[in-house]
Amino acid sequence: PEVRRDLSLVLDQTLTYAEIESIALKTERKLLKSMNVFDVYVGDRLAQGKKSYSIQFILSDTEKTLEDQTIDQCMGRLMQAFEKEAGALIRT
Repeated sequence: PEVRRDLSLVLDQTLTYAEIESIALKTERKLLKSMNVFDVYVGDRLAQGKKSYSIQFILSDTEKTLEDQTIDQCMGRLMQAFEKEAGALIRT
């Protein structure tokens, strides 16, 4: 079965969703099946020049059921890549 996880990232306004998608797909080729932006926020609650993307990630393994530990590791790799490559701040 598919697993869905949501993540919110605060990024520079100059970064595009395509750049974020590219980072995600090269970081997690095996388990990441798709991703979808469900909210974009630009406003007074963020620093000037920043925006927030809320993204849903769909994870799946065709060979076995995903366990919580595997899902957490996958999301950890994605968060680390977004922080390192895009300068993202992960919102909780």
